[in-house]
Amino acid sequence: MDDRQYIDEPLKQYQTVFKNLHHKHVTEFFEELVKKSGVNADENATTVKKIRAKEKERDLVMKKISKYRGFQVLVFMMILTSIVGIIYSIYTLTQTTFQPLFAGIIVLAIMIIIGMILINRKKLKPVIKEAESIKAKIEREINELKNEAWQQMKPLNDLFREGMSKELFQKTVPLIKLDPMFDSKRLDYLVNRFGLFEDDDENRSALYVQSGEINGNPFYLCRDLLHHLGQKTYTGSITIHWTTTSVVNGKRVTNHHTQVLTASVEKPCPYYYEIPYLVYGNDAAPDLIFHREDSDAEIMNEKQIERKVKKDIRKLEKKSEKSITKGENYTVMGNSEFEVLFGAANRNHEVQFRLLFTPLAQKQLLEIMKDQEIGYGDDFDMWKYKKINRVYPEHLDDFELNMSPTYYHDYDLEVIRRRFVDYNNDYFKRVYFTFAPILAIPLYQHTLPHEYIYKGMYDSHVSFYEHEKVVNHMNETEFKHPLSTTRNILKTKVIKSADESDQIKVTAYGYRTEPRVDYVQKMGGDGRFHTIPVNWAEYIPLENESKVEIQVIEEKENESIQDRIKNMVENMKKGEFDKETMVVISTFIARVIK
Repeated sequence: MDDRQYIDEPLKQYQTVFKNLHHKHVTEFFEELVKKSGVNADENATTVKKIRAKEKERDLVMKKISKYRGFQVLVFMMILTSIVGIIYSIYTLTQTTFQPLFAGIIVLAIMIIIGMILINRKKLKPVIKEAESIKAKIEREINELKNEAWQQMKPLNDLFREGMSKELFQKTVPLIKLDPMFDSKRLDYLVNRFGLFEDDDENRSALYVQSGEINGNPFYLCRDLLHHLGQKTYTGSITIHWTTTSVVNGKRVTNHHTQVLTASVEKPCPYYYEIPYLVYGNDAAPDLIFHREDSDAEIMNEKQIERKVKKDIRKLEKKSEKSITKGENYTVMGNSEFEVLFGAANRNHEVQFRLLFTPLAQKQLLEIMKDQEIGYGDDFDMWKYKKINRVYPEHLDDFELNMSPTYYHDYDLEVIRRRFVDYNNDYFKRVYFTFAPILAIPLYQHTLPHEYIYKGMYDSHVSFYEHEKVVNHMNETEFKHPLSTTRNILKTKVIKSADESDQIKVTAYGYRTEPRVDYVQKMGGDGRFHTIPVNWAEYIPLENESKVEIQVIEEKENESIQDRIKNMVENMKKGEFDKETMVVISTFIARVIK
């Protein structure tokens, strides 16, 4: 009997099952943390209430200060106006015969100035000074209360650690098993069993990676920092002047002309961007190759989709006719809506495409792509090359998958609770819908991999993806060249590996800049050529090498990963190395070897 779990309707099951179930798991987990920490919720609520009351007091005092400073501005404006009146009156009296009106203005202005100075000194300044003193006193009281509240929450803040989000995800969806780390065995499996190309070039570096499996089929979720050398346009300009003469009404007239001459040059410039993606290995449709781009179906209504399908299907039918004429095998599927919206017309194998995208798979994918309320709609590109599948979801672009535990830290228990619950619910939704296009294809869940014989020994305990993730979470200044002014691509290479430790060489690739000037000749309206200077920056490649030791922490009997990390950190601190360079990242302890 097959007791494996399957997700038959990804969109519907998220809404009816997983969303609420995960929220329940998150809230229960948080309450367990609160219980374990021993913090007193009522005591903290009382302290926070006092803080809020004091903050209101401070805000009222600040409003009073602002009000009286406004009066001061009016006083100064009246003094300034009076001074202007005096100056004008004196000037008028020196230019004409004596006029009582201006003499009266001078007397009145002097009285106003004296009165305003007295009001400012006797009334406004003392009130503002007293209010500032009260404000400072209240702020001291607020800081004392906040320090007290921080101490109250310290036991809870200390319990947050990396990996909690993935543990909660795993609990809600056991089908998607998440690895403690992306080890060399998992990478070997993907490369040699499923044909993954090891993308270990100098233009990419893993910022985040999480591996796992779905019913034995391996995957990894990754965010890469990518680099490419593109072109940048620099511009410069000068202003030229010249004169011409013309005859107007029999007279010679000189005409003055001005023109701005602009020139531009294109020079190489490095560009960096981050891209999140999912890689999934599966034996289903092992010869099929295609790629598709998102259709933005989620921003269309039914009529717009209908018009798009009607318009685009004609083009695809013509493509199909030409394909048959040429002896190729592309034929339009019966489901026109799926054919158009999924848009994998570049497929190479019709039989395997139809085997993979059954009517049920088409239905599930269309529901996901057209959805406007539950998930993210069709915001994903998809690429399949034989047994390797890649999904590129836009909804991960601006999301931090590896949130630091300090994100949850606060002195207010309710703020901590809200941050923890909101982030983990959001994490679940974003990661779940990254897998949704894979889960929507039944064959991808039901196809089980054949047995694979792993190597006896590997060059390192974990894959280079994990090595890159670790060093990218360390201080970049430890690795980049001192003259580098750009982001750096960090690449790693194993030096040696023993027991639970990998020693690696880290090479940082970056650029320094040198100011340059090009001079461009351009003809002006005066009929002459002019030289226009264009300033630009030359990017000169730099490399820098460092060594890093990464301790791999695995859970052992009677000792959790957290306890092992704590004990190892204490032991390592007794050693002779720069403690400032030691970093704890998830289940790793890393340090730069000087």
